[in-house]
Amino acid sequence: MTRGLPRTLVRAAAREAGLAPPKLGLKAVTTGQGGAFRTVFTFAGMQVPVTDALAYAAQKLFDFTDGKVRIKGGTARLQVAVLTPRASTINDGAALNWSLGSVAASSATLAGTMVNVLASTARTLDGAGAALSTASTADIAAAATLDGTATPVDLYLNLAFATGTDIDADGTLAITGMVTLLWENWGDNA
Repeated sequence: MTRGLPRTLVRAAAREAGLAPPKLGLKAVTTGQGGAFRTVFTFAGMQVPVTDALAYAAQKLFDFTDGKVRIKGGTARLQVAVLTPRASTINDGAALNWSLGSVAASSATLAGTMVNVLASTARTLDGAGAALSTASTADIAAAATLDGTATPVDLYLNLAFATGTDIDADGTLAITGMVTLLWENWGDNA
């Protein structure tokens, strides 16, 4: 990162906006000020374990600061690799759904607050072995206001397999790609 004013502004935006939890393979850079922000999440093989018994998983991406958070839009482009043996864990051609939401996945059907930032997006894991699948893209189309006045809002990447036959045993996914989120913090009325 460069030194001087650009670095100072990025650090100030990060303090005002929120923070990403430390996770290998996840980087979040927030820019902006005065309540209007752009956060870019970069995934470089971020590992997400998936248990066979659940067939869904979540990874926290961001903790917003207190206040009402207005998601204005954004884009996402993700690729998924399976790091565990496909024949005995997450199968070839598995049907995976992914979304962004303010709550972690709690079922194999992504709905409600599990999809209130980016709708559930279906894709097939077409990569062989540990190779990346083809890219899956999505737009954050509908603006949403999330109430973080009592409890700060979180952002999760949610993953779920459509059927129990897509996963035979616990496995690990690796996420590569980028999510760009445009948002505002309207403040806390407490």
